[in-house]
Amino acid sequence: MRSLLGRVPLLVWFLLPTFIIVGVGVWFLGRGGAINGGNKDSTKPEAVSRPVQGTVDYTIVSRTHIAEGTTGSGYNSNPSSSGPHWPSPAQKGIYDTAEADQRYIHNLEHGYIWISYRPPNDTQSATNSAGLKSGASQDDINKLKDIVKQDDWKIVMTPRDKDDAKIALAAWGRVLNMDSLDEQKVKDFIRTYRNRGPERTPE
Repeated sequence: MRSLLGRVPLLVWFLLPTFIIVGVGVWFLGRGGAINGGNKDSTKPEAVSRPVQGTVDYTIVSRTHIAEGTTGSGYNSNPSSSGPHWPSPAQKGIYDTAEADQRYIHNLEHGYIWISYRPPNDTQSATNSAGLKSGASQDDINKLKDIVKQDDWKIVMTPRDKDDAKIALAAWGRVLNMDSLDEQKVKDFIRTYRNRGPERTPE
């Protein structure tokens, strides 16, 4: 018995480095899964247990970087929810003027929510005299801004006159269009799909 007890410290010193190596390996693999979104199928957006009604999922086009200022191709949603994009994303926040989609697609890749809206025009009928689709009301735009101001983590908000609906919510591989503002659904979309891009960056 005394001989066996004498061997215990030697056994501990032998096993301790093994446990440390295994532990570091598990941590590293877990960290990698968090950064890359943990999604096994890169052609689909990450699954959620309770999708927000009306949200459309799209096949992921690509995650390719293209030169700043150039235009990509092959996008399959409006607004674009994946595909070729510029190397630098936008900073979070509310913008009164918009850049090209390629800027904000990079934000989506980082797990951002992109809220866009058709700007108000001189009529709220189906189209105005110039043939433009009617835009979101200023009241709805202000309500959207209030939502973002209350919780702006990983959110960008911009005007976008090419939207199919007056208001569009985009996440990586997902779009929800609204012609009538539903504030609770906007909050649900943010809560459900934020930080679910393939690159979960800490900003």
